Amino acid sequence: MNLDMGNQIFKDIKIPLLWGKRAILEDKTGRISIILVDGTKAVLEVLKNEPAPSIQYELIEGGFKVISNGQALYSFDKERRIITGLSQKLPECEIQGSGIRIGSNILSRSKAIGFGVGVAVYEQRIVMGNSLPEGLARLVA
Repeated sequence: MNLDMGNQIFKDIKIPLLWGKRAILEDKTGRISIILVDGTKAVLEVLKNEPAPSIQYELIEGGFKVISNGQALYSFDKERRIITGLSQKLPECEIQGSGIRIGSNILSRSKAIGFGVGVAVYEQRIVMGNSLPEGLARLVA
């Protein structure tokens, strides 16, 4: 997959931004999609800034919360393009025009070429240019 996201360049990458077990993608018009890639089958949760048809969600100011089994997992503010963990302990992620903010860290004007994952976000660390973690569902571009 080749794409630009938040002023980052991702070339020949399987997943540009992995937030826990979720792939975050941006289309050419700046709309965000979020795909759960945990397990054998990928599950689309956010499609072009809107809740995917098959998920549970609750509307909030500026966006919505994604819910699974009655538990709010994360919120997505589609106006500010911010993903915030609710029951998950992952750092907040904001896709800005000038970079990607992960917690208090801002990635700007960097490139990731030929990796499984461009940027991986975990509870305690951020990894640039990494292999695909085991056990993830396959993304088909």
